[in-house]
Amino acid sequence: MRYCATTQVSVKMNGRLVVTPTVLKIGGSLIQVARDLIAYLVAARIDALVIPGGGPFARTVRRYSSNIDDTTAHWMAILATNQYGFYLASSGAALIEQFNEMNPGVRVLLPFKTLYERDPLPHSWAASADSIACWVAHELDANLIIATDVDGIFSESRMLSTVSASDLSSSTCVDAFLPELLEKYGMDCTVVNGRYFERVADAINKRSTVGTTIIGRK
Repeated sequence: MRYCATTQVSVKMNGRLVVTPTVLKIGGSLIQVARDLIAYLVAARIDALVIPGGGPFARTVRRYSSNIDDTTAHWMAILATNQYGFYLASSGAALIEQFNEMNPGVRVLLPFKTLYERDPLPHSWAASADSIACWVAHELDANLIIATDVDGIFSESRMLSTVSASDLSSSTCVDAFLPELLEKYGMDCTVVNGRYFERVADAINKRSTVGTTIIGRK
């Protein structure tokens, strides 16, 4: 068992419309439907900064990681997220390499350049794209949503609507370093099944939906 048409919320400041930031990580497990999900969000005029997972591209790195040091594997795996990013953006989203501010629309971040310059995460398989998304969301003071291929986080065959980051085990549908980051940054995140596109949109728009909220705030 694995554990684990909308209107974007916005406000006006000084007469200018400011988008409520949302960072959306789209996992590699969704690769079969991910381009359709992006197209759906674009058509619905959703505002989100997408962080790509690694998927089969990162699995190729992991396959050969026993022959290389952890730092080399780390950067190769992050380069793999760039590959998935190009794949995601091919369905109509814009590609970016910097995220100093949140712009309207669906944008896909190619993470490698910024992470290589700033190096904010441990060089370990425990910190994957979930942790990248958390770090980016922290930098932008944004909401964090993780879209994966399961409905949420389960305990004893029951899906949890909420769970404390400190109570997560190491074998969930999110990476092992994410709970520590959520607690460090005092952030929450929502895990939803990305195969149900409306759930992703509802989570972005802060509507009730099927999924699990991981509580990192004290």
